[in-house]
Amino acid sequence: MKGHWPLLALVGLVIGLFLGMELRTQLSEGGNLTYQRFVAMTGLLQQQQDEGQQLRAEIGSLRAAPAHRIAAEALRSEQAALRRALAAAGRTPVKGPGIKLWLDDSIAPAQIGVNPDEYLIHDQDLLVVVNDLNGAGARAISINGLRLLAATDVRCAGAVVSVGPVRTSIPVTILAVGNPKRLAQSLGGPTGEIRLLSLYGIRIRLTTMPSVVVPAYHAPRLGGE
Repeated sequence: MKGHWPLLALVGLVIGLFLGMELRTQLSEGGNLTYQRFVAMTGLLQQQQDEGQQLRAEIGSLRAAPAHRIAAEALRSEQAALRRALAAAGRTPVKGPGIKLWLDDSIAPAQIGVNPDEYLIHDQDLLVVVNDLNGAGARAISINGLRLLAATDVRCAGAVVSVGPVRTSIPVTILAVGNPKRLAQSLGGPTGEIRLLSLYGIRIRLTTMPSVVVPAYHAPRLGGE
């Protein structure tokens, strides 16, 4: 046995070296595998985080879009309501087909037995004209560039005509937007006001027009006309 001891020691040493090398190889391969798995999982996690961030952004935009559309629709509705309110208040000009009526006092000599005032234009004459135009569907009316509203009163004092608080003078030019034929017929028919006015020599020019602009109403300044 003593003679074989060096040989046995040598064999043991070789076997130990082999096992050590094998163990280091396995550990090395296992370490590489673990690192590769770590890298792969890290990349997958980053990908999922990126996708999650993108989905959150899309959800945010989807949540914001309906509110934006609702706000835009509400704004359009309010703007339309404001336009209707301004139009109803006469605060916007009105353009369209209509008529132009010019009226001036008569220059004919007064006949015996006839009141000289019959040869002059009076507020009631203008009011009848305005009422006839409204009855014929006029969308807007003005007298000498002054827009008439539903509550506007018209008064005459000699050659001075007051349209609401604003004073103007004879002659007067009346513009009305609406169906030109219907408006003209309401004034010039057998019972129309201008036919009656013509009997006293009131000077009249009635013209149908393809386009008339009735200006917007402007409230007079306080303390001024």
